Amino acid sequence: MAESAVSKRRILTERRVVFICFLVALGQFQYGYDSAAVAGFQSMPGFLAVYGYADPANPIGFNIHTDVQRLIQSLMNVGGFLAAVAIYAAHTRVSRRAGLWAGCAFAFVSISLQLGLRSLAGLYAGRLLLGVSNGLLVPYCVTYMAESAPSLLRGPVVGMSTFQTSLGALLGILVDNYCQPHGGAVSWMIPLAVMYAVPAFLTVLLLFLPDTPRFYVAQGRDEQAMRAIRRLRGIRDESRLRAEVEDIRSAYLMEREIHAGVHLSDMFKGPDLRRTLLSYGANVAGIATGVTFMSGFSVYLFVQARVGSPFDWVMISLAIALTGNMLAFPAMRCFGRRELLVVASLVSSAVMFGMAVVYTVSGGHSPGASKALVALSIVYTWVYGIGQGPVLWALGTEIPSQRLRSQTVGTASGLNFVAAWLVSFFTPYFVNPDRLGWGPKYGYIWGGSNLVVALWAFFFVPETKGRSLEQLDELFEKGAAARKFSSFTLERQLVDDYSGETGRKRNDGIKDEEVGVVQLLENQEKR
Repeated sequence: MAESAVSKRRILTERRVVFICFLVALGQFQYGYDSAAVAGFQSMPGFLAVYGYADPANPIGFNIHTDVQRLIQSLMNVGGFLAAVAIYAAHTRVSRRAGLWAGCAFAFVSISLQLGLRSLAGLYAGRLLLGVSNGLLVPYCVTYMAESAPSLLRGPVVGMSTFQTSLGALLGILVDNYCQPHGGAVSWMIPLAVMYAVPAFLTVLLLFLPDTPRFYVAQGRDEQAMRAIRRLRGIRDESRLRAEVEDIRSAYLMEREIHAGVHLSDMFKGPDLRRTLLSYGANVAGIATGVTFMSGFSVYLFVQARVGSPFDWVMISLAIALTGNMLAFPAMRCFGRRELLVVASLVSSAVMFGMAVVYTVSGGHSPGASKALVALSIVYTWVYGIGQGPVLWALGTEIPSQRLRSQTVGTASGLNFVAAWLVSFFTPYFVNPDRLGWGPKYGYIWGGSNLVVALWAFFFVPETKGRSLEQLDELFEKGAAARKFSSFTLERQLVDDYSGETGRKRNDGIKDEEVGVVQLLENQEKR
């Protein structure tokens, strides 16, 4: 009860940074909206009349060539990979705000190309540049949130990325659903034009926001770091501001000394090798869950399975999934990262196998099987939203060391886009009737990959809940075993984890004690 009351006060105390991070996470909203809207385009006669072909055997009278289908999906991932390479090359020289602004600029150009040109070349160019845009917006908005939020709220705050992605996907299908009855080009051009809204809003919003405290500390601008914490979190106590900046700076300087003259190869040496592999694993696991397949081909899959009113059912599925995203915030406060990821992955594995078995047994022509497919897809998206999505985003950003975070997150994002490209490129061969025509039987593959994710999480993923980024540095430096992360005794104390009473702090598993700023600074000096 006491801990619950502290948690509520904590959230209320930090409501400013939570709200700011929610707005910054609109970069994820853009990604979700685009994925869902384009998934709908593949089943809209108005779009297929321009980029597809007439097919009387198809339930909607049109189909799309496999080559076109794979390119409009996979080119986005190629663009994302190019953005990841740029993030690595720029690393600490580019601020989080500048990265987000660049993503907005690419969005404006890419949307304009797709609206202004009615050719496959224009469509492909627009999809490639939109991939670059999302490749900048997604990692930079997640990094901004991770480096701005206090440690105990970092996981739930970063988890809002999944909520925004699902919210964007829901709106994308909603707009598609109400535009597609109009027919013609307007049915897909309106949903595409709506995509101008998010980059326009973010461009203006960032004018009023500072960069992250950790970015300023890395640049040696401690006063600006203090001002950033004050504006982002509303803290007015100068001594506490200085203590927080000092804690960030001491950890950064210690890592800089250890990793002086850092190179790309440093990510694969010593304790950083483990952190790099875990970060890479979290990014690949995000694709292995099957969410790229479900988000990019859900409407098309339902059309091929002859599910009535596919747009309506996908919209209902995403609306229900949104409740899972809402529960992700309290779930990540109440449960550990590992247990959430393991349980969610096992359930997702069972659901994917269930979809494949139902379709195999029914042959795809049973009304009961269609209902079962819809129900199972709803369960999958709900479970992903509450467990796998937010946990994997949080792990991918909080596990890398501070000194190598930009390089690790950048290259991990690149790996994520490569994996997503493979899925987007080859999925049409499996599900399109003019190729293998597996349809929902593709779930056999994703059931197996979810099972692998569950085993990986159980044996290798450490528990990072409630640990500051600085404490994680210490845990990895000391080589703590994955299962002992939550109970390992640390020297470094939390500075940003206050219970709401002046001069008091909490530390997981440690009795409340009076901690003066002078004592904090002395402890850091000794370290």
